[in-house]
Amino acid sequence: IKATMQDARPPDASNEELVNIARDHDATSSGPQRLRGGGESSAPKLWEQFPGNNRTCCKGACMTGPYPGVFIFNITLTFAVMGIFYAFVAYRLHPSVIAGGFVLHGISLYFLLRSAFTDPGVMARNHSPIEGEPPTHMVNGRREQLKYCNTCHIFRPPKCKHCRICDNCVEAFDHHCPWVMNCVGKRNYRYFVGFVASISILSIYVCACSIALLVETAIYGDSLPTGPVLVSIVLIILTGCLGCTLSGFAMFHCRLIAQGVTTNEYLKGRAGPVNEKGCVGNCIDIYCTALPQPNIDLRGPLYEEKNRGGSEQKMMGVNDANGDNRVSNDVEIGAS
Repeated sequence: IKATMQDARPPDASNEELVNIARDHDATSSGPQRLRGGGESSAPKLWEQFPGNNRTCCKGACMTGPYPGVFIFNITLTFAVMGIFYAFVAYRLHPSVIAGGFVLHGISLYFLLRSAFTDPGVMARNHSPIEGEPPTHMVNGRREQLKYCNTCHIFRPPKCKHCRICDNCVEAFDHHCPWVMNCVGKRNYRYFVGFVASISILSIYVCACSIALLVETAIYGDSLPTGPVLVSIVLIILTGCLGCTLSGFAMFHCRLIAQGVTTNEYLKGRAGPVNEKGCVGNCIDIYCTALPQPNIDLRGPLYEEKNRGGSEQKMMGVNDANGDNRVSNDVEIGAS
């Protein structure tokens, strides 16, 4: 600093100017590089070069999957059906029917967007492979050896799985749902179940209102144009089938939540008895707890060094067969 002050000191510099020179040198030699005007330098952020196939938006505030086609079709179909329902059925019954449709549609749309654009629990990657024996952990009452992911270079925690579509390991992976354009995991599972339940209720609501219009017309002998009659019949068939299917799907997931297992475990036959938390405890974990913190910081730097003994080590607290804790001290990408 003294050498810089001597080089940068004007011939008639005062003590105050020397302090400013030293402060400028301090700012450029440590911390983020700053540009004139107060802005930071263009150091790459994790959301700008995120590994895998996931897409990020809003400067790392949102994360979603790679293929939006089915998701766009889902939203378009929902709005089209509701628009036809409002135009041909709802307004012929009562204004409250329109209000009820708006409320249910808004709730289902909220859960859809939250499940689509919430980080499902993507695990932080290691920059280099990990050496050593894989640890073990109790999973559904059985001790299992944790599997190593050759893509993310991590020992996957229990219930974690590498999604082939998103190309990332997801904590408490349930399945990849193209209808919500995202993986369903630990951080967005509650929103996914909420979407399935709300869209099934909405389908049953539209079906019931369409039936009510036909019954009211038949009872009171009112002459109804052919268009509303045909539309009501089509809506009854479409929303009736969707309502029954989605209701069963929602009850299936409620059963899995009560047992404390994921769809991936159920399909692979790894679903054991109800864990030690019990049915009530499992439901509380999903519905009544705060949203877990993400495993990655999308707005953080692309590479974050995790030196051995440093203050920012990320420790994976899983126990091996001897009860020893194994700690991953490596270069991690985007670890929070």
